[in-house]
Amino acid sequence: MFDSIVPTYDFINRVLSMGIDIRWRKKLITMLGDVKGKRILDICCGTGDLSRVIDEHGGKVTSLDFSMNMLKTGIRNQAITEAIAADAAHLPFKTDTFDAVTISFGIRNIPDLENFIQEAKRVLKPEGKFSILELTRPRHKIVRFFYNIYLRIALPLIGGIISGQHKAYRYLSRTIATFINPPSIKGMLEKNGFVLVSDHALTFSIATIISAEKQKVPGITGNLLINTRNSDYGNAIIH
Repeated sequence: MFDSIVPTYDFINRVLSMGIDIRWRKKLITMLGDVKGKRILDICCGTGDLSRVIDEHGGKVTSLDFSMNMLKTGIRNQAITEAIAADAAHLPFKTDTFDAVTISFGIRNIPDLENFIQEAKRVLKPEGKFSILELTRPRHKIVRFFYNIYLRIALPLIGGIISGQHKAYRYLSRTIATFINPPSIKGMLEKNGFVLVSDHALTFSIATIISAEKQKVPGITGNLLINTRNSDYGNAIIH
């Protein structure tokens, strides 16, 4: 399904969000802090919108997605430089590899959230940051009323007409309407050992950034690397 919407994916994102999604990604980077020279894993990267911003800020970004067409498009558009095709719930990296892990508009498409969160934590270095940007349901009743109309009618209609993939945009609309709320995500992060968990609502809370940090191992000084994989990457590296 995701492979099929690639040709019009970026254009529809700009239309449906009226360009606000660009500001949201920049806000995520601002909240993430200085990424210059740091290793960042961008999960569910799509065509690389967030990966490009990380790269522009000097981060050494690895872009991961399970859609080969998304990755190839991102490479052609020079938004992605290092691409890995893999499952977000089974990350092909060593433990304690990355300084930060990001995911934008992708977590609601991951079936096994518990396992994904554990994997994100595993590949993070101690005190590494985990940043989630996701579409959420507005908290204000009036805003939520009009947003629901947009979500149920306008989004699948506009997306379906432009892309020709009506089923795909009905699915995307449904995932936004039914996905768990930010407090539930925060609870899952805390349950799995993340600390400094917080959320930041954007644009009438139609999007939210959830931030967390991997706890430093007490009593350990210096660099600790637990090798649970044979190599940094799996076999699905795109050149």
